[in-house]
Amino acid sequence: MSAGKLWTIPAQPQGQTIRAVAAFGGVQIETVPNFELYKDNKKPDYLAKFPLGKIPGFETASGLCLSETSAILRYAKSSPLLGSTPDEEAQVDQWVSFSENEIFSNGRIINNLLNGNLPYNKIDNFYRERNTRALQYLESHLATRTYLVSERITLADISVASVLKSGFQWLIGASERATIPNTMRFYETITNQPAIKSIWGESTYVDKSPQYVPPAKPKKEKEAAPAAAAVPKPKPAKKEADDDEEDEPLVPEEPKAKNPLDDLPKSNFNLEQWKREYSNRDTRGAGGSLEWFYQNFDKEGFSLWKCKFKYNEELTLTFMSSNQIGGFFNRLEASRKYLFGSMGVLGEPNSSVIAGAFICRGPDFKPVIDVAPDWESYDFEPVNLENEADKAYFEAALAWDLEIDGKKWADGKNFK
Repeated sequence: MSAGKLWTIPAQPQGQTIRAVAAFGGVQIETVPNFELYKDNKKPDYLAKFPLGKIPGFETASGLCLSETSAILRYAKSSPLLGSTPDEEAQVDQWVSFSENEIFSNGRIINNLLNGNLPYNKIDNFYRERNTRALQYLESHLATRTYLVSERITLADISVASVLKSGFQWLIGASERATIPNTMRFYETITNQPAIKSIWGESTYVDKSPQYVPPAKPKKEKEAAPAAAAVPKPKPAKKEADDDEEDEPLVPEEPKAKNPLDDLPKSNFNLEQWKREYSNRDTRGAGGSLEWFYQNFDKEGFSLWKCKFKYNEELTLTFMSSNQIGGFFNRLEASRKYLFGSMGVLGEPNSSVIAGAFICRGPDFKPVIDVAPDWESYDFEPVNLENEADKAYFEAALAWDLEIDGKKWADGKNFK
């Protein structure tokens, strides 16, 4: 007897997960045939069951209508798939949430950016880094495990394999897959289970990860030549600089918007010279770059800021956190002439923080930093050099020996 009806489309990962979970657990469900997204889910009879018009939708044999994937999965599973202890049940829920919120959601945003469903900007790199971080976390977890939670397949394994299947088809290229051998072994183990393979079929893999391609600019049509050219009048001699007048554009290019930071009063502190001093001297000690800094710093023309990542609980491996800093610095490129920074990862894998300091042109950090789309993921606090604790923090961030709550500097990068 069927446990209920499922409305989905073949390409939807959530629908594939539900069907695979039911098949693996021996639960029979009926998939509504020939369902058309954006058409059938707008019809009154569908909206009467699922008012938000979302898919997947599931109606149980008793008439209960469910429209959230996690709820449908719980209904369509067999008991062993949820884990056999409270600890295992909690881990199963965690991995199901991870599959949706860390892998699938990042891929969905990247897809929308690449396809023009969202205005494209460099935040695409931010979500690619988050996706890579999620995959590396999964890879590390599977280094000593066959399955995610226990010694048998659970709902967690099928859910994660389902979103990997979608990612491998279009986003995660061969070079990325080569860095996650444990994950590939896990994926092939799950997808080759006969009950699951009967639903998902053979796996397909993209060779290269897609990249954004700007749309081609439309070509301007040339104006038709006049029927007869007017006889030019004699012109007085001009300066040599005007000889190539005909090569100039008919309409002058719009001048680039001036950065308001360029209108600040001139400062005697040369930021570019500071970057050279920092690179060529030891940071601390007599003759060090900090000594030069204090002799030349202009507190009226520049400001100092502590910078700390808001979501340290999300950090896993330190090299991945260091890559995150590098990505943040890349997105600050437009402010290079107004900014110097020193940021680091403090602590150990799965117990670390990102922190550092910036020297910014002007009295506020925001006009300098907000060129990076993800700047709001960081907290900024002014550094008062008259305060010994602030001064010690600033010097330690530049010297790469900053320590916070017992977490020591593990790796760092400079923006200069």
